Amino acid sequence: MSNTKAKTATGEKPTADVTKDFEVLLTANRKTLQDAFLSGTDAAEDAFKTSSEAFKTNYAKVLKDGKEQILKATKTLGENKFYDNESAESLFEAGSAAVEKTEKLGAEIVDFNTGQVADYFALTRSVLEAGDVQKAVELQTKYARSSVEGYVSEVSKLNTMIFDATKTLLEPFGATFTANMEKFTKSA
Repeated sequence: MSNTKAKTATGEKPTADVTKDFEVLLTANRKTLQDAFLSGTDAAEDAFKTSSEAFKTNYAKVLKDGKEQILKATKTLGENKFYDNESAESLFEAGSAAVEKTEKLGAEIVDFNTGQVADYFALTRSVLEAGDVQKAVELQTKYARSSVEGYVSEVSKLNTMIFDATKTLLEPFGATFTANMEKFTKSA
């Protein structure tokens, strides 16, 4: 209590008065602060969407160019005398499958990450528009829960896609290996 009296005597406001003044100031300027944060969120979201679309366009171009290069390489190998046609065909099938599966995996990762960022912007907007702290905490808790669930689901989906891609890539070589083993055992 002597502290409060000392502060008052020196011209400073007591802590309770400062807190009340801050609350009044915050309440009076709440809409202005919300509008400023929402404006910043809108600008960040627009920038993200623009860069995201540019990334997707460039990613599609890289995939297309990569696919063309793999097809050229496998064709060149097929024309090489050191490789028989069966081996070249297996390599061609595996190369084509690799391009296709890589494209699908990449697209899935890009879409998931883009969705996560969009969800974050939606959360930010909702929290800023929340009427009170309790509502804001509930929104953040719900977002955290769904974010973790989405991440676990996505990892499971990607694992399945990777397993499928690996299996698809190895299938052409399995048939070639079996055919070569039959040739080898017949010649022995």
